[in-house]
Amino acid sequence: MQRSQLLYDGLWRCLCPSFDKLALRTAIHQQSFPRTQLAGWRPRAARVRPMQVRHYEPSVGHISTDESADRDSSTTSPQESEVQQGEDDGSSLTGARSRSWKERLLAPAAPSEETLKASTVEEISAALTSLREAKRWTPNGQEVDQHLRIVQLVQHLLTVENQPITPFFYECLMDAMAHPRGSVDGVRRLLDDMVEQGMKPTLELCNGALRAMMNHPDYVLRQEILSVMQEYWFTIDTSVKQTVAVGLLRDEQYELAYARLTEMIEQGAKIDPWVYDIFILVFGKLGFLDEMLQLLYRRKSIGGSSDALVISLTYYALDMCSQAYHHAGTLFGWLSVVQNHLVQPSDGIIENVLGTAARNADAQLATEALGMMSERTRAQTHHYEAVVEAFAGSGDLAEAIRTLCIMRENGIRISRGHTRTIHKVLRSRPELLAGAEAAVREAARARPVPRAAATVVVESIAEAHGSEKALFLYRDLPKLCSVESPNARMIQELIIHSADEATAKLLGKEYAAQISEDDDPTRSTSTYTRLIARCAEIGEMDLAFRFVKQAMASGITRSRNSKWISVLVEQAITREDSRIWPVVDSLLNTGEEETSKMVRRILQQKRISKLASQWKAATPTTAP
Repeated sequence: MQRSQLLYDGLWRCLCPSFDKLALRTAIHQQSFPRTQLAGWRPRAARVRPMQVRHYEPSVGHISTDESADRDSSTTSPQESEVQQGEDDGSSLTGARSRSWKERLLAPAAPSEETLKASTVEEISAALTSLREAKRWTPNGQEVDQHLRIVQLVQHLLTVENQPITPFFYECLMDAMAHPRGSVDGVRRLLDDMVEQGMKPTLELCNGALRAMMNHPDYVLRQEILSVMQEYWFTIDTSVKQTVAVGLLRDEQYELAYARLTEMIEQGAKIDPWVYDIFILVFGKLGFLDEMLQLLYRRKSIGGSSDALVISLTYYALDMCSQAYHHAGTLFGWLSVVQNHLVQPSDGIIENVLGTAARNADAQLATEALGMMSERTRAQTHHYEAVVEAFAGSGDLAEAIRTLCIMRENGIRISRGHTRTIHKVLRSRPELLAGAEAAVREAARARPVPRAAATVVVESIAEAHGSEKALFLYRDLPKLCSVESPNARMIQELIIHSADEATAKLLGKEYAAQISEDDDPTRSTSTYTRLIARCAEIGEMDLAFRFVKQAMASGITRSRNSKWISVLVEQAITREDSRIWPVVDSLLNTGEEETSKMVRRILQQKRISKLASQWKAATPTTAP
């Protein structure tokens, strides 16, 4: 197995101390510092061997100054060298020197070899310093590939200019490691090589390593660097702390990163705005909305509400919070950037705002969102439903019913489904029932109320206080809603919740007279159970068996509620209604053992009860 060139470099360093400079140049030439197993490698002590000639060839393109001079002298005569040097320097170098060092070394295009030769060591060092300052998260729109440019300039200083190895070069290369092309292995190798060179770490080197780990996180190495900084009494200021916090965030240690950031905030540290920006974006994407909003409040105090970046972050918060139906964040974003006409939200965000307002009973926010949506396009049914839910949730039933009226005027047919939110609110908040009837009558003064809107109020009153309390509004429905045909489902509910037998009988007779069997709505098993039992109790056997027929088709025999069977069998036997026996046979033939046992038990109880009644009636009463 062929060993890597870098391993040979390390072994050769042990045998020849003067090879240190060449080894670093070889590492620099690799530029991208690929991930290898040499991150923590240390060269072993070399054995002392007898004198022998060692033929060592370094990496291609990196030949030491002495060797290159020997090879050039063996192939080119001094006269030819002078002519060639004159031709090269006469044209390209003169043109390169006519420009400033910034134009030559910091242009978007990489400088050529001739351009580098035309620059002094001081100019190249100044260019490196400028690149490193730009690398500290304030690129200001530069298009220079800082990673490759730093490596190129350092390589030239070491391989062409033969500059001695100093911590400055390690600091430059460490800043290059912060680029996405860098790696944490490259950071480790630079640190290891500096130790091997016998150099002490510098503050700039440690800061550069921490900045590199914002892109290439490594928790263990970060802690090692912080320990080194404490060991050498380096200052760990706010800049270092916020770099560590962003690195932890990049390492997906969100709670620890947020704890570090809030600790700095509590200590009154002046944190750079870009740190807040990163945390806001990351926390918004992850759904940590409360934490995101707290940081956004602080970010606004730094940049001001008119800052374009703050406006963009607030709009981003509005998007994230409205998607999650987060009311506080949605309202904050809406008031900050939409109501002030700083941004025009998308249709999707407006719909999310509507949903948030509906869920949190914010009628004003829902109305504003609906108004903005109506200005752009025709409002759809679900847009109005959100507003109805918001008004109902806030307790404003009059506005909720008025919105339903507006829906009908816009060509939307109002059904029971559109009133489900009103029914839900009235069931959970019975105190609103006192003004519910008044809300219907108030809305009817301006325009006819949709029957579904009035029906939901009638049924809610009957469920809470009995049908007798709802009869007055029920009788006025033709006048309030401008309809004559009765609602079958509403009358069924009134029959079920009627506590007075006379009222229940009256409603039953009205139902039988006005509603045909074909118009009977399909109800749930629980509703059929209560409806059949109530009709049997009031003696409306025709209605009871009518509903039994429908219930049998819908699977009522699978219900465990036997009340309707008991009441129906008892009333039928008492009235000697033979229609009960086909129902009993059907129940016994369902194949369900529990249902069959229940029916037999009820029949046996009724039979025994009837025999007892007959025996009691036949037994003469003896006088005392």
